[in-house]
Amino acid sequence: MDAIATVTGNASDLPPGLAAEGPAFPILVKVLASLLMAALVYWGLRTAGELAAVAWTGGALTFLALALVMIAVCYYWILRSRTCITETHIRQTWAWRKEVALADVAHIKMVFVPYLDWLIAPRVAVRVRGRGMVVFHASDRRLLQAFAVLSLRALQMAPAR
Repeated sequence: MDAIATVTGNASDLPPGLAAEGPAFPILVKVLASLLMAALVYWGLRTAGELAAVAWTGGALTFLALALVMIAVCYYWILRSRTCITETHIRQTWAWRKEVALADVAHIKMVFVPYLDWLIAPRVAVRVRGRGMVVFHASDRRLLQAFAVLSLRALQMAPAR
């Protein structure tokens, strides 16, 4: 088996009974993100005195503040994000809501790295007609099964090479 399992092709409707909802990121990804945030806070507090002594420009302070806000928002959504697949749509909550109708899917590719799904969150990359690519993460077994069914069905429907 390849190190990265990928399947591509066109998708159609999800078979009834495979609708699922669950967390977008595995628990160990959330733990790793929490450890990195804790380390960031620790080192930020440890160097706060030195940082306060520097004469910061307005632009540098703005950049630093925006970077910290972006890190905090991404961390929050790693912890809270959920993915849902129904017979007609794929949705994921994030800082912005991602939603794709299965009828609009032109191409779908599932990316799953066996034995490293605790570090590299499984995902499906969906090419949507007229909108480009949208990536949905999933860690729930039922979600992964539904994504696999869509990807395999798309492979069966893809033209022979």
